[in-house]
Parts: sequence; C-alpha cells; structure tokens
Amino acid sequence: MKKLIALVLSLALLLSCCAALAEAGEKTEIGSINLNGAFKLQCTLPEDYEIHIANKDNEGLIALINSEDQTKPVMYLVIEFDETYYDVKRMNDMSEEQIQTIIDTFTNDGDEMDFSFMETAHGTKLLVAKDNVEGVDIVAFLTIYEGYMIEFDMSTGLEATEPLTEEQIQMCVDFLSDLDFIPEDE
Repeated sequence: MKKLIALVLSLALLLSCCAALAEAGEKTEIGSINLNGAFKLQCTLPEDYEIHIANKDNEGLIALINSEDQTKPVMYLVIEFDETYYDVKRMNDMSEEQIQTIIDTFTNDGDEMDFSFMETAHGTKLLVAKDNVEGVDIVAFLTIYEGYMIEFDMSTGLEATEPLTEEQIQMCVDFLSDLDFIPEDE
C-alpha cells in the first residue's frame, strides 16, 4: 500500500511540474519586423498583464503593457530600426562614445537622470536611466539588437502610492531577457 501511495504521489508531483513548465513556457506573439532582417517577436508577459500594440510596421512596434490593477506599474515597449546602428549586433559591441551619444539624448531636455548598466539573463548589456527625484517613478531600459533600438520604460501605476521597487525594476530585466527575436525564413 505504501508503494502505491508513493507512486501516486510521485506521479502527481511529476504532472504538476510538467503543467508548471508548460504554463511558464507560453509566450505571446507580438508581431514581426523586417527591415534589418526578418524577425518574429514574442515575449513572456508578467502575471496579470496584457499587451496592447499601439503601432506596428516593418521597422518596429510600439506597445503598452499594463494590468487592470491601476496600482501596478505601466510599461511601454518601443522597438525601432535605427540605421545608425545597422551593423551593431548587441549593445555589448558598442564603443563608449556610441553609448554616450545615447545617454546624451536623455539629458538634452535638462532632465536629471541617473544612469547605470544591467544585463539580461543572456548577458546583453542594458543602459538603465532612472529619474533623479525623490523615489523612482520612471525607469527606462535601452539596448540594441541587430540594429533595432529597444526601449522598455516603466512608470508607476495611476493609483500607485509608492515609487517603483527593485523587484518591479527586475521585472523589466526579466521581460527583456524573455523577449525573443526569432529569425524568419524569407
């Protein structure tokens, strides 16, 4: 009897692990781009979030990622081909001068920003720009992939009472780590 119960429990554990992996592996297709190579885009959305494509063409896309819970952060994804970086595979391959040019675009308006670098789970360099006021209400992540500039912004929710947390900022890094550019056969 003990062997039968152990077998049933083992089977139940195995099935629940398989179900969790299947659920975690689901990605949302968000369209294709085709200017510097044809890529199908897909992502893993944070729990309780939906994606709304505001604009999409062959050069890129603009999307809003939000939750019905207005206290949760709102995110914006912008992917656009930038001919300046047509030959840049990843931001990791860029010179300090090229990265400084991107940083300068944030400071042109006189906004005070704090800049740092993070990496995706795959080692892709991310430029992180945070507003330099009491608490962080806006954070922007920038990177380059195959000539496409990827900007992922997060701001506090409309009904949020606290600034962004490190956990929420990490959610952005996780999103970018799971953002797939899948080459399409032309």
